[in-house]
Amino acid sequence: MPIISSYKKNNTPEPSDILIGTDVTNGQTKNFSLGGASIIMINDFLKHSAWKFIVQDPDPDPRPEGTISFENYGGQATEWQDITSLYINVQMPVTVPIALPYLQRFIGYDIIIQDVRSLGRFGVYTLTALTQVQGNIYNMELEFVTGNNNIQALQYYSIQIDIVEGFDSHYEFVQGVPATTWDITHNLDKFPSISVVDTADTTVIGSYDYVTKNRVILSFSEPFAGRAFLN
Repeated sequence: MPIISSYKKNNTPEPSDILIGTDVTNGQTKNFSLGGASIIMINDFLKHSAWKFIVQDPDPDPRPEGTISFENYGGQATEWQDITSLYINVQMPVTVPIALPYLQRFIGYDIIIQDVRSLGRFGVYTLTALTQVQGNIYNMELEFVTGNNNIQALQYYSIQIDIVEGFDSHYEFVQGVPATTWDITHNLDKFPSISVVDTADTTVIGSYDYVTKNRVILSFSEPFAGRAFLN
């Protein structure tokens, strides 16, 4: 049998190409398709970084690590706009730390639940609450924003901040008449950072009173006109 290193290299492998390997269950030498091996490696990666949507009640409970599901399971092909909450196991498989601190940072922000194998299948929601149900099982309370297609059983879904809504929102306020108090309604649904300039583009320092997540009152020692940038 020729030495393996003497075989010609293939720099453009195809999924149907064959690898030679050993079956660890019986020690037999077998052929494995490159495509099949790739799927195994991809799924192993996804188990550590995304959640599988399950629709059947597992036996035994609790809900498996790294999964999302409805409270009473089921829900195959549910439209995104009909989803108001999902149960999630924040413990990822194997040795990965729990994802709870990661998810807690998103409370109050828009998140995108994205099918990692299909960019055309996603739902965008405001994560309004993350409440412990039992152990590592939490209930994600969701307010629908937008979405495309529906949720599919046994597919893996990433959960990330929706960059379009979550980080890029800003508001510019113009104060045309000199005043010591600027009352700003910005509707950013957050407590934004604020910078202020006068009509000569000189930075002005004042005090800010965040009345709500959508309204702030700026106070200054002297009246002036200018602009406020909220981000």
